[in-house]
Amino acid sequence: MDAVTRLETGARLIARGEGRRPPGIATAITPVRPRTFFGLTYVCSWLLWMPLAASKYDIGPLAIPVGTRSLIGLIGVLMPAAVALVLTARMSGRSGLRKLLGRLRIWRVGWRWWAAAVVVPPGLLVGIGAAWSWAGARPPIEVVDVLSAAAFAVTVAFLLIASLGEEVGWRGVALPGLEQRATPLRASLVLGLLWATWHLPYWLLQDSFDEFGVGYLALNFLLIVPSAIYITWFFNHTRYSILLPVAFHVVFNAVNVGWLPVTGVVVPFAILIASEWVLAALVVRHLAVPEGAAPQLAG
Repeated sequence: MDAVTRLETGARLIARGEGRRPPGIATAITPVRPRTFFGLTYVCSWLLWMPLAASKYDIGPLAIPVGTRSLIGLIGVLMPAAVALVLTARMSGRSGLRKLLGRLRIWRVGWRWWAAAVVVPPGLLVGIGAAWSWAGARPPIEVVDVLSAAAFAVTVAFLLIASLGEEVGWRGVALPGLEQRATPLRASLVLGLLWATWHLPYWLLQDSFDEFGVGYLALNFLLIVPSAIYITWFFNHTRYSILLPVAFHVVFNAVNVGWLPVTGVVVPFAILIASEWVLAALVVRHLAVPEGAAPQLAG
């Protein structure tokens, strides 16, 4: 058995939770160390976001206009992808970059996985919003007034850019790196907590924080952690496709931000969180990479 075969066999065993990690298996999907990735991502994003938050709340001498804050805020969202690309290029060159970005083109994964990514979670939003409105509950969920198809397209384009900025990092590098060192569940929990914590300065810039205060941060933490588990489930079953997590991110936010803002009302938000934890519980025993979908060695 040659070295590559041994590594691939070891990767399959680790993905199923069996066996020890042979030397070198940490480079099976990505050569980037999670600690390095998270550290640089936090530094790059927070250096952009913290001055924006200080300006918003009149802390210090900076007075940054709202439009500028929005632009710089978006640049901060792109840092996970930027860090992932730079570190991958440094450690495995063009070959590694091709393999990383090539996972954005993995789309032939079966309709049920597409449904899991882009139908189930948005469906929960729509179902909760519809039930809340049907019951005549207060406060109402205010449906966003879409002025035109062009305006909605701009919103979706913004969300697509932001989702690519996040997912090329979180699912492109961070999750595979963590899974090469821990079980899928533990990797998902670590990623979920670090993913949520990374958002903190960005959430301070949102109007929802002004309305709900610290409780808004807690609700978002409680939403992101089970979402990370759920994403790991379909990610590990779709040959590590980054495209499906991007699609999940875009469609979920397009519904929640661009049409039916369920997370803008506390009780429906809490119901959504409970629903996401139920989803996570349903898939948690099926997170392991299935037979035949072993990691490919990074170049």
